[in-house]
Amino acid sequence: MIINNITENIGDYLRRKRINLTELSRKTGIHYNTLYASVWDRSRRRDLRANELMSICVVLDINPMDFIQDDTNDFVAEGGDTKR
Repeated sequence: MIINNITENIGDYLRRKRINLTELSRKTGIHYNTLYASVWDRSRRRDLRANELMSICVVLDINPMDFIQDDTNDFVAEGGDTKR
């Protein structure tokens, strides 16, 4: 399994689930601008740190491995389903 585009996968997940970035910021304690630059802004101007990833996953009640792509470019989403 190749770790690739984790922050892009998180951003896509948040959009699909219509998760409010302001609310996620409040619940995780991660500044809104940090979240925006790391996962929401498609230019990904900032890398997401491991502790921030863990905070997001705790709040979303999702396994961090769910955002890791495999070598087929699929990533595992909730419930073990793969998404393109």
